[in-house]
Amino acid sequence: MMKFPSQAGRSARNKALRLCIVMTGVLVFVVSLLGLGYALKPTAGEMTTAGFDTIAGKSAGSTSAQVLALGEKYGNGRIPTSELVQVAPGRYLTPDAAAGFSALAAGLRAAGHEVKINSAYRTLAEQEELVSDLGLLGEGGTAAAVGTSEHGMGISVDLTLSGAALTWMLARGQDYGFSKTVAEEPWHWTWIGID
Repeated sequence: MMKFPSQAGRSARNKALRLCIVMTGVLVFVVSLLGLGYALKPTAGEMTTAGFDTIAGKSAGSTSAQVLALGEKYGNGRIPTSELVQVAPGRYLTPDAAAGFSALAAGLRAAGHEVKINSAYRTLAEQEELVSDLGLLGEGGTAAAVGTSEHGMGISVDLTLSGAALTWMLARGQDYGFSKTVAEEPWHWTWIGID
């Protein structure tokens, strides 16, 4: 009777080779799962910029509590427009952030730079739309999760900045109480207050 190779007994070498192949497959699978878990887990830096336990490295103390007062009172993206101050047509900030921005804008203009606000306070609905259009920051997009944006607290502005204006902001922004709190976004500036 004829025997096919699959019916023949396996040599020790073949058994060892098959075991190595199976073990390699299992190892690749486990490492892939670990890598996926690592990729989806937010880093401390992402958590800092997406949440409000700290602002630009400051612990939540008296300055942070004052900066976040309206957002904490009403909730992220839920501040009534009547509580905010218009800093440009259709653009609003909390009163303290608006006063700080007014001084910042004057400083930029005095240094010869144009001031253009692309975004300021955002409602939850506006943030939802951005997440839908731009994707989540932690997943390769550019929008913070709904309910976590600094814009929803009425303390952040997105600015159109030339290279020279950005250099000025990096050097002088904190003098006016504004800090770049999202590393990937040179246009995003947040009112942190002046100590």
